[in-house]
Amino acid sequence: MKLFKNCLFAGMTALALLGAAKITTAQETDQVGRSTYLEALKGKKVIFVPISQGMDLNQAWVVVWQRHAARYGFSLEVRDPSGDTNAGIRAMQGAIAEKPDLIIVQNPDVQTYARLLKQAQAAGIKVLQVNMQSATQTDSYVGNDWIEMGRLEMGELAKHCTGPNAVSHKVVWLAGVQTGAANIYMRTGIDEVLKANPELQLVSDQPADYMSEKARQITETVLQQHPDLCGIMGIWDNAEVGAGAAVAAAGKQDQVTIVTNGAGSATGCESIKNGLLDVIFNFNAPIQAEIAAQQISELLQQPDRQAGSEKTIFFGPITRVDKANATGRNCWKLDELK
Repeated sequence: MKLFKNCLFAGMTALALLGAAKITTAQETDQVGRSTYLEALKGKKVIFVPISQGMDLNQAWVVVWQRHAARYGFSLEVRDPSGDTNAGIRAMQGAIAEKPDLIIVQNPDVQTYARLLKQAQAAGIKVLQVNMQSATQTDSYVGNDWIEMGRLEMGELAKHCTGPNAVSHKVVWLAGVQTGAANIYMRTGIDEVLKANPELQLVSDQPADYMSEKARQITETVLQQHPDLCGIMGIWDNAEVGAGAAVAAAGKQDQVTIVTNGAGSATGCESIKNGLLDVIFNFNAPIQAEIAAQQISELLQQPDRQAGSEKTIFFGPITRVDKANATGRNCWKLDELK
């Protein structure tokens, strides 16, 4: 009888412990901090003012951010000025008037939105700048280290266009928009490499304004003036295909090295495979977007943090892409990001 009671007690104890374990397990299935996170993002309003949604990098950013918005319950609205600076100013003014929780902005240059960004911060609106900075620093910047990009690109040309076997020491800089942050900061990096390699001759420094046809025309003229040109560097792969077309038409693809940077889309990889470009320093827009998404989440989670009280910068990774690695994740397609 005593043995029976002991067994019964042991069984009841085991069942009680099992029940307690089940209750504990059920309570612990709610991940620590998750509810607070979801509540912080739910219903928040984010407005993005790009330069133009016609660019591959902008499209990649928005696809990634829309996915995050749908998953976590905040809204994302795009106010596209389609490359019109005046329309961009109006879009920024309208966004500030609506007082969203966050404005994301891609600046056309360092000055156009500088005062508006200060107004937004004064109105208590947090501001995230992506890839193109203003003279006004805000809560966060996510994008390229453009000085490093200038060093990388001109450094690539220095490898090809210095030394006894170089066809010449002549190189070209196909700029973007002269007042744009990328242009200004890249020039700092370019000048550092030129100073370290005094034999390099910068025979042309002209803005192609991110336009393929203008890049082609400039390159045609330079090749007429300098038929022994060694290298060309630019600021955006979609524009530099124009330079590549001019070099191909002149029959100088084996002579002239073309280096640029880009968002890492499949079109850039195709330009390399087709011989229009030699090297793209890929800043991979989807990765940039994910870093920016982390910043969106962080800024929306801190409603008590005063706009502009803390300022952070996040530089994304850069990958050198040529024919050997123009494939896979270095060559994303927009449909694959959705």
